[in-house]
Amino acid sequence: MEHKSLKSLILERVDAKNLNPEKLCQNTGIPKHYLGAILNGEWHKLPPSPYAKGYFKKLETALDFDPDSLWSLYEDETEVISSGAEDRLPRNRYAIKNANRKWLWPVLVVAAIGIYLGINASHLIGRPDLKILNPLQATLIANFGIFTLDGEVDSNDKLFINGEEIYVDKSGRFQENYDLQPGLNTFEIVAKRFLGKETRVVKQVIYQPVQQ
Repeated sequence: MEHKSLKSLILERVDAKNLNPEKLCQNTGIPKHYLGAILNGEWHKLPPSPYAKGYFKKLETALDFDPDSLWSLYEDETEVISSGAEDRLPRNRYAIKNANRKWLWPVLVVAAIGIYLGINASHLIGRPDLKILNPLQATLIANFGIFTLDGEVDSNDKLFINGEEIYVDKSGRFQENYDLQPGLNTFEIVAKRFLGKETRVVKQVIYQPVQQ
């Protein structure tokens, strides 16, 4: 029996349920760019495992797969081969002998710490830059029940929306979908720096469902 790839299994089930990417995005809440990566089998574009696993769980529910079946296939297809425990670099006979240069290590460590702090001072003690791309205004009136909060922050900072930590990709971009409740929906977005400084932005979305 031919073994089907993870991508093929997902696309077949999507087709069988007569879903398109936009509808699947609405049903699962998976950000569009990550859902596109899954449907195209571009596993290298997915976020780290804790976030990717959550997305596959949502797909399993929406597409009626067995729990953890998609995640198991994903792990099989993206298995990384690591070096063996016995792998070693060849000995360098010209290297400085540790016994004769022990005093160098504390000096080098202190120097490295000083250089690191000098280069990364702003990333450690400065105030985070937080840019919200959607919504641009402080208060937005929406007629559609699913809202995508989109923005940018330094990838070294922590990001929280209404107290929940949100994944930020290597470029600093974040994008999360939310189901709106009729009336006022408030989003408190907080970027936190390593030594505790933070930037806080509050956005409000007023959901007014279209009367049928």
